[in-house]
Amino acid sequence: MNHGAVCPAIFRSSLVILILSALAIGGYKARPWTIGAAESYPARLHSEGVTIAVQPLFQDSLAARVFDKSDIVTRGIMPVALLIFNDNDFPVQVDGASAELIHEEDRLRTLEPGQVVHGLFSKDKRNVWVPQPVPRLPGGGRSDAEALDDFEHKFFDRKIAEPHNKAGGFLYLRLPQSKDIRGYLAESRIYIPEISRVDTGAPMIYFEIDLRPAVDAVP
Repeated sequence: MNHGAVCPAIFRSSLVILILSALAIGGYKARPWTIGAAESYPARLHSEGVTIAVQPLFQDSLAARVFDKSDIVTRGIMPVALLIFNDNDFPVQVDGASAELIHEEDRLRTLEPGQVVHGLFSKDKRNVWVPQPVPRLPGGGRSDAEALDDFEHKFFDRKIAEPHNKAGGFLYLRLPQSKDIRGYLAESRIYIPEISRVDTGAPMIYFEIDLRPAVDAVP
């Protein structure tokens, strides 16, 4: 038997298996996310038959429960869940693009999913700046496409809560260069100005929700 011929073949086969395994492990997989009861969100307000709740995922471990990426917050992006609970007999629409995180002079608005995925999957962990227009994702692989699908699917953008129903999604905020994220958020609030009735188009009262209760609820 020619062992010199067999061993390289076995080595090559093992190497291929290892590479395929690494690719499988590294591939992005969408994680399920469901809206809980309104009472399960400490940061919430109720007005005109509508409850809106917010939940900032300000730790990598919190964000990783929803998105298959272990360093989202480390890379400077914070997902914020925005939930609508509608007790009215008419549908209600909320424009997530108009929402702002307000902290002193800071007024942060959501990034688009394409911007977020490009920033998160960049090789440079310090890269939180995303150019406009968004270039092709690094590598353009299937994993990036699946990540983009997931971030787009979970994006709040503009949502309608049907009568006696709920709706929700995520805003994606670029965090300021602050070492104390918890302290920063504890002194911040989410301002949601564009809320309206779908049946008549009439505007409803704006919401301004303090984030401290949500922050204090996380150990």
